Amino acid sequence: MSYDSSARLLRFKEGTDDEGVAAARMTLRSEPAGDEARAAMIAARSSMPASSAKKMTEYVPDLPAEQVNVIRPFVEDAITLALPQNSYSVEALLGPCMHFVYWAVFVVGADLDASIIFDRELIEHYVRESLPELAEGTRRNHRAWLFRVAEAVNPEANPRNPMPLNERSLDTPYDDDERTALDHWAAGQATPYMRQAATVLIALGTGAGLSSGEIATLRRESVTEGPDRVVSIELPGEDKPRIVPVTARYEKALAKAIKKVPAGAFVFLPNRTRTGNEVVSAWVARSLTPPGTPTVRVRRMRNTWLVTHMANRVDVLTLMEAAGLQSLESISRLAAFVPRPSEDARTAQLRGTK
Repeated sequence: MSYDSSARLLRFKEGTDDEGVAAARMTLRSEPAGDEARAAMIAARSSMPASSAKKMTEYVPDLPAEQVNVIRPFVEDAITLALPQNSYSVEALLGPCMHFVYWAVFVVGADLDASIIFDRELIEHYVRESLPELAEGTRRNHRAWLFRVAEAVNPEANPRNPMPLNERSLDTPYDDDERTALDHWAAGQATPYMRQAATVLIALGTGAGLSSGEIATLRRESVTEGPDRVVSIELPGEDKPRIVPVTARYEKALAKAIKKVPAGAFVFLPNRTRTGNEVVSAWVARSLTPPGTPTVRVRRMRNTWLVTHMANRVDVLTLMEAAGLQSLESISRLAAFVPRPSEDARTAQLRGTK
């Protein structure tokens, strides 16, 4: 460790930095790079395995093409320098890095400069505030991938231990009055199409615990109504499809709504063609929301669904499977919202007599 008095930075090093990599990094600054830096980056590119270079070239992000053309060389060069320094594949790093740089440049307005963009505070803010609908484990992965790139392209930044993601404030489940208010919000939309969208959103979020991404991509064929009028949703899983029965409170409304959805169409906003997590939040933003309406957030809906089942004493493994959870972390954090049974009921449960 050393202190750079001119830059007023503590510098942490492990071993000696490769001169070629150090030179190539200068192409990722906003100032024009010299011939030595450009030559070093060309050498780094040429040393990349052909399979990795091919995957990087063929990658087409779900982002506006014009803006991607602006940032693509920068992102590809950053990945080129990061790959030899970690065990992640080009596929793991490229997508998260492209979306992060797009956000930093075209949403935040940052200069295309690695010393500005690949800053730990900016990465932390992006993962916490711009990826709220991703599962906690997935957000941790995104942060790890971006940190590995940051360490390769901006090693001079003062390293700090990342803040635990679970310190992020928890989205409080809706109580009974708020759930009734949401029903009134849905019924008060201006057109039949908007009313159907609001009803479907509540049914999928509060009645089935779906995430924004799952709601945005759910197709008509994935929702079925059985002869016993149980409405079930089929979602992709790691080993087999997840089957999620819709809670009784919302199954009738969803069954009625899907009768108006054409085959192959999206269940939520069937007239659209676009997908993406932002579909839900963008629609909510333009919906009619009278004063006093509780915040309409899918994460609150999902947490309401989880807490409802926890209060009904649903088997924890059954709930994890239906929710697509790999750990108890989310469930344990919501336990504070589950009403406690009486002392007699707790004693009976622990005795195994009830």
